[in-house]
This record gives sequence, structure tokens and C-alpha cells, in this order.
Amino acid sequence: MSGPTFEVFTLFPDAIAGFLRGGLIGKAAQQGLVAVHCTDYRDFTSDRHRTVDDAPYGGGPGMVMKIEPVVTALESVAAARGPMHRVLLTPSGPRFDQRAARRLALMPRIALLCGRYEGIDDRVREVYADECLSLGDFVLNGGEVAALAIIEAVARLCEGVLGNPESAVHDSFSGSEDDLSPETGDWLEFPQYTRPPEFRGLAVPPTLLAGAHAEVARWRAVEAWRRTWALRPDLRPRRSLPAATVIHVVVAGEAIQALVGLPEAPSPVVLGPAPPAMSPHALYCRDLKDLRRALRRRHGKTPQLVAVAMGPVSEAALPVAYSAAALLDLLALLGDLSSPLVLVPVTAPAPLGDLTSDDVLLDAATQAPSGWPEGAIAVFALDQAQVASAALDLARKPSMIDSSPPQPVCGSAISIAAAALRELRSPAAR
Repeated sequence: MSGPTFEVFTLFPDAIAGFLRGGLIGKAAQQGLVAVHCTDYRDFTSDRHRTVDDAPYGGGPGMVMKIEPVVTALESVAAARGPMHRVLLTPSGPRFDQRAARRLALMPRIALLCGRYEGIDDRVREVYADECLSLGDFVLNGGEVAALAIIEAVARLCEGVLGNPESAVHDSFSGSEDDLSPETGDWLEFPQYTRPPEFRGLAVPPTLLAGAHAEVARWRAVEAWRRTWALRPDLRPRRSLPAATVIHVVVAGEAIQALVGLPEAPSPVVLGPAPPAMSPHALYCRDLKDLRRALRRRHGKTPQLVAVAMGPVSEAALPVAYSAAALLDLLALLGDLSSPLVLVPVTAPAPLGDLTSDDVLLDAATQAPSGWPEGAIAVFALDQAQVASAALDLARKPSMIDSSPPQPVCGSAISIAAAALRELRSPAAR
């Protein structure tokens, strides 16, 4: 047998047996891939009424399940079929999740104790249970539904239970917190589609119909990232930007001195012809292609280009991150976090309102058809109010008071973006 044996202790064994008469888990039980035994607490009572509950000490509503039949049932089953990992199902336990399912799938025998009424006498929790688990932050009439959910979640991880073992690999929550990819990281599953390709004007994404496997894999990875950050950002693993990763920013020539004065200043890059008085702090490149070549020579790795704009922006052309942590995850998913980062401020294709800077640093010839910098893999969209406030702060600096024109808004945006990424060098960054 490849899977664990489940021992379910309940007042309603028929509810468990009925569930096992159908579906993949029932078929797996019939094939001997997993085993489920049900034990009725009432079979271990000593009075003619088979009483399993009594009034709570101290008063109060409801009834409490007695300790004697529960412990006697546990001891009897252990003597007959062997020791078990004993799990008390209670709303006050830690939440059951995919990590717990993977852990339980490695155990040979699992006892699931289902309570009823106001619960089981707490001495069972204190002495006879190995752990407590809760299905979620809600209360059920009993533990049977929770037991069935745990059985199914654990059993489907066992060899042979699913017809295609790859199905479990691509599930939501299917990986470890140390890996970012949607196949192995703790991400929500990417969207799934099947025939027909169009239904009442609702079309399947073209990437999935083109047949390019690498593009499909990339699309699924980005969609898993996007869905997780939109719905469950708490699921993402903790990541940090490597200390050795260099952050380059594309800036206007007049903004270089302001950046140099900042703590942990990023490495500035100026696109276009070098001025007569070149700053020793900047790298001068003709265009983005020249920039990529120069940074490959300097760092030995291909740089990752990120467009920096003020949000909200359209996600039609490139994935958009609205926080430094989300951008960090996206960069790790699409490339190598140790590669140098290049932050390129641009005017986004969508209207951004009055805060959009007219000082676009890229020549029209360097723009991709979508309007984003050619070769950019993502967009870092910043909050407009935050950027405007930072622009005013920069404009009041002594080094900027006598300069004309004042620091452009895109310059303040690039400073914020670089600072936000630098903060994520901490191992505890989220």
C-alpha cells in the first residue's frame, strides 16, 4: 500500500462510508492505495443508552463529549491495528493547509478525531492528541466534513491515486516556500481553459492556442504570480534581493548629481550622446541595446530591464508589479535575481494624468511597439501621490534650489523605485 491508513473516530460512520463509495478517493480505497476505517464512539460506551455526552462543568449551553468512550476507542483501535498519529479536529487548532497535507501524507497511520456538540472533553487534547487541526476560521456541527477534506487532500498526494500525477504538481499551494516557480512555489494555480476557443465572445488567451511551449510556460508562471498577488499575497515565499545585485537607473544628465548624494546611490546610466562635461558617476550609452552590451561586459550577466511608471497602467503588454516585493518575485520567476537590474523611467502607453512627466528619457526609436522600452520584462508601477510628494522633497534639496528646471517627476519615480528595491535586500523582506 502506497498511502496512509486513516482511522476516523466519529458518531456518524455512515457519513464517511457514503463519501468513500464514489470518486477518486473511493476508487483508491477499493484498489488498496489508501485505507479508511471508521470507528463509532458509541461502540465504546458502557450504559444501555450508549451515552457519549454530558453537561459541561461550570454550566453553559450545549453538551460536551465524554472522555471515556473517546480514549477507549483510541486504545482499542491501536491495540487491534497499531499506533496512530492522533489528530483532534477542532476550530481552535492550527489551520490545515497544503503543507500539513504533505506532512501527513508521509505518515503510515493517521487517526482523525471528530467532535460533536460543544466539542470533546479537553483532556483528550491535553494528553491523548498528538496535534490539533482546523479546517478554517468557521464552526461546523461536527468534525466529519473536516475529516473528509483532510482525507482527500492527503490521499491525492499519494502515488497512484490521481490518474495523472502531474495534476497535483500544478495545483494551488503545490510547492515549497523556497522555490518561486508556480509548479513548486506556494502560488495559486494559473487559469485553465479548454474547448471551445471562444464562447459568447469570451476567448481563450492567444498564447495558449499558439503551441509555443516556452511561451505557454512563461504565461502560466506570470498568471500564477498575478493571481496570487491579487488574491493571496500572504502565500508568497519570503525572498530577498542578493546583496551583490547591482541596481542601475536610467536618468537625465542633470539628475545625476542629485542621485549621487543619496545614501546607497544606484549606478546611473544616461542614454544618448555624452555631454561635453561627463560625470564620472554615470555610464553613457547610445541606446538600450548598447546599454545591455555594456552591462554584460561589466557584470558578466545579461541585465534585466524594468520599466518604471506611475500607476495604474495597462497589463496588456507586460506584467505590472505595484510593489517592490511583487517585482522581486516576478524578476526571480522570469530570470536571475543576481543579474544586474536596470530601471528605465518611461511614459506609460495609458494616460497617467497630470503627474506624467514630459521629460521622457527614451528616444522614440528605442521604444517597442507597445510603448514600453524594448527588452523590458516587467513594469514597476508606483503610486502617483507618493511620487509627487517625493518630487517636491527632492526639489527642496539645497542642491536643487538653484537648478532649473527642477527635478522631473520621472527622476523622483526612479529614486523611489531604486530605494524600494534596496530595502528588499533584508532576508526578512516580503
